[in-house]
Amino acid sequence: MSDNRKIVNNSIILYVRLLVTSIIGLYSSRLVLQELGVDDFGLYGIVGGIIGLMNFLNSSMISTSNRYIAVELGKGDDGNVNKTFNIVLVIHLILSIFILFFGEIVGSWYIHNYLNIPATKILDALFVLHFSLFSVVLATILVPFQGLLNAYEKFNVRTVFEIAQSALHLLLIVLITFFAVNKLRLYAVLVFVLALIIFLAYIFYLNIKFKNEIKWKLNSKTSDYRGVTGFFGWSMFYVLGASGSKQGGALILNSFFGTGLNAAYAVAVRVFDLVYSFVKNLNQAAIPQIMINFSAGKQEKSLVLIYNLSKFTFFIMYLISLPILLSMNFLLGLWLKIVPEYTAVFSSLMIIHGLICCLESGFDAAIDSTGNIKKTKIYFNIIMLTTLPILYLLYYFGFPPYSIIIITILAETVFLLVQLNILKNLLNLDIKEYIKKTIVPVGIVVLATLPQIYLKTFFDNTLISTVLFSSFSVVLTFSTIILLGLNTNERSLVISKILEMKKKYYK
Repeated sequence: MSDNRKIVNNSIILYVRLLVTSIIGLYSSRLVLQELGVDDFGLYGIVGGIIGLMNFLNSSMISTSNRYIAVELGKGDDGNVNKTFNIVLVIHLILSIFILFFGEIVGSWYIHNYLNIPATKILDALFVLHFSLFSVVLATILVPFQGLLNAYEKFNVRTVFEIAQSALHLLLIVLITFFAVNKLRLYAVLVFVLALIIFLAYIFYLNIKFKNEIKWKLNSKTSDYRGVTGFFGWSMFYVLGASGSKQGGALILNSFFGTGLNAAYAVAVRVFDLVYSFVKNLNQAAIPQIMINFSAGKQEKSLVLIYNLSKFTFFIMYLISLPILLSMNFLLGLWLKIVPEYTAVFSSLMIIHGLICCLESGFDAAIDSTGNIKKTKIYFNIIMLTTLPILYLLYYFGFPPYSIIIITILAETVFLLVQLNILKNLLNLDIKEYIKKTIVPVGIVVLATLPQIYLKTFFDNTLISTVLFSSFSVVLTFSTIILLGLNTNERSLVISKILEMKKKYYK
């Protein structure tokens, strides 16, 4: 099977997963907000939000497993996947212990001394912290197993697990509605139980299907750990910077505005995760191919994948994002009923942040494949952590709550430029070629579709009008992408695929 066909097939599997988990996730978020209330939802978002951060931590830490296992696969018969897996597993076991102790000490100290909540909620916050950390420990240990599945491109298996996880999460929320106890604490416990179930299910499956690859064998040769540990250490440095800036921003937001604004921020993050999932799915499908091609000495092929990936991921997210941005207030009201203040502004800015992230799709994978990741991680941390004192000063001088996301957008743009220069030096990426193949077509499409803002004024805020406008927007944006965003070969390929699907389903 060709690389492109693999990417397409894997993308289809991942989009099926996305469709199901998104529908379940949207309803789940609405139920959680209704059952916990705005204040407790905000409290869980800032304390229990460590689990939400773990989604980002996982994707970053999985990059270590992906990189080294993919490199071993690229070596063919000379590779040793089991040895690499065990090295990565040992590192994650040590990390999980560190997370538990560090999280307990620092988290408890912050809750007692700085968290802006009523005194009666301190014990609830501590309870949520404990069980959130237990869930994070399980998720951390599970990372090498998920990385193994990703490297082998077993996306169908992960799809089954993640759909099951979403369905069980909805079930536990429904269970909460039948209890009159402290629902915040009950929710924290049930989330941990769900994490335990998923953890055991992954281990059971991999023990059957990848028994030789995950067979436990402690490697006492310290020299074998150096390369992986160095790579992992810099990856974790990057993760700490990302999670530190994100959670630090949430804490600063809490200190100035309280848990009500944290609830709005948590909803915005959920909206971002939902929309950006379409992009992450394509990234997940392409990243193994970028790494395997680089490992096999096919550097030019990896660069072509990066050019195409950054453009197509933007178009996919933009196609979904534009109608959402133009109907944000109505959609939030329809979804949540109880809409915390500033949620619409937060959510809109988070989507714009996601679109900026799309333009650097594949950058991390390409840099990771070289193993020379030190500069990237240092620059990222400097840029992202610098946003915290700036944010504090902005709030101190009376700037609006949504400044947190505007600062993040600016920081992400600066980091994109830094990554381009790093890729130029590491992989001979041609910045002019990137601008020509990605930025120019993206800019043309955005400018050509901006008149939809005026068009939206002819539609009122009812369900039927919103559905009609959104459908029209998707068709108009898709047509613009085909006509102005794609080159001749890409346009011919997409049109032929559409005609092929039409013949298949409408014989």
